[in-house]
This record gives sequence, structure tokens and C-alpha cells, in this order.
Amino acid sequence: MPKKKGMECVCGEIAKESHTNIEGYKVRSWKCKKCGEEYIDSSDAEFVLLASKTRKNPIKARVGVLGESYIIRIPKEIAEIMHIAKGKVAKITLAGPNDILITVES
Repeated sequence: MPKKKGMECVCGEIAKESHTNIEGYKVRSWKCKKCGEEYIDSSDAEFVLLASKTRKNPIKARVGVLGESYIIRIPKEIAEIMHIAKGKVAKITLAGPNDILITVES
């Protein structure tokens, strides 16, 4: 028997893979067409909660020096949610006069 795509809903139907928008972030979800119930991916929800928390209370970090480079440490909580690990490539761009954008490749 072929495996069904989706997740079983509380109503007994299969909720189909979907996406929804929470606080401006596209998150993975499953939506049931029969009853309208929607299930949000837990890791995506955790990311949105942390992003919202850091928007209200930014995490402060001191700039340090290592050899001839300047460093800023990324808190473990952020690194874990974003799956940042040693050896991953990060792209750094200037986003404004006082803003740096760091994108970590997945």
C-alpha cells in the first residue's frame, strides 16, 4: 500500500503539506481540507518565537579580536535553531550604515 503524504488530522482525514505566514515568516504546516485544522511545524514555530523575542529584546554581544580579525559570538540557542555548525559557510554583507547581514548556507 502506498504511503500517504501528509499528517493525520484529529477529524481522521489526512492534512496536506502547506505553508503559512506567522509574523512575516513562511513556516511549514499541514492543513486539513475537511475541518480546516492547521498544524505548524514545531522547529519553524520555535524559530519564529526566538525571532520575535530577539526583535523585542535584542541579544547583546561584545566585539572581540582573534588574531587580526574581529569576532562576534553567536549564542548557542540561535546556532541550534538555525543549524549553524563549525565548517558551515557564512556570507557577510553590509545592509546599512550600522547593519551587518550574515547568511549561513544550509
